[in-house]
Amino acid sequence: MKTEQEIRENLIDAGIEDKEAECILSMILKGDLKGAEKRIGTNRKMLLERMHSCQTCIDRLDYLSYRIKE
Repeated sequence: MKTEQEIRENLIDAGIEDKEAECILSMILKGDLKGAEKRIGTNRKMLLERMHSCQTCIDRLDYLSYRIKE
């Protein structure tokens, strides 16, 4: 298993806020792996929704750019 610092850095690098990362890390250290996995999954879902939202905005801008060039 990774060290505590490696887990913390991985969570932060993944875009999870400090407070949430500490909560997840605490769960892992206490052995609540199911709880930690659930919170990681929730954060993953939020990031994926944000990504899809950004992709929609990019698609709209691409379409506008295409229409302007016509």
